[in-house]
Amino acid sequence: MNRGVFVSLIFLVLIGFCVSRVKYEVVFLKDRLKEINEKLEKCDDDFKVYNAEWSYLNDPKRLKILAAKYFPDMRPTENKQVISYDVVISSDLEQNATKAFGSFLDETIAGEMEAQ
Repeated sequence: MNRGVFVSLIFLVLIGFCVSRVKYEVVFLKDRLKEINEKLEKCDDDFKVYNAEWSYLNDPKRLKILAAKYFPDMRPTENKQVISYDVVISSDLEQNATKAFGSFLDETIAGEMEAQ
């Protein structure tokens, strides 16, 4: 009988130790989860602020004012200014440039020569 009581007592102590260890680990994990959730909320708030700033910075009215201020001579891109991908990857870019840009290139070069 003494042996059975002793083994039961040791078993109960081991179970108590395991239960208390699991309890403290759960408490630690709850605190860690709380910290992570707080960081997520802060990141979410930061993300909302960044989206608001991005919306303000990309406002078409604002961009139009800035473009007029800093690029007064800027014009819309014309179709003859755009070259195809095949021309870009070809080895004879200079030879194909005249074909790609056509008269626009000639007009630009002539305009630069007149300016000098």
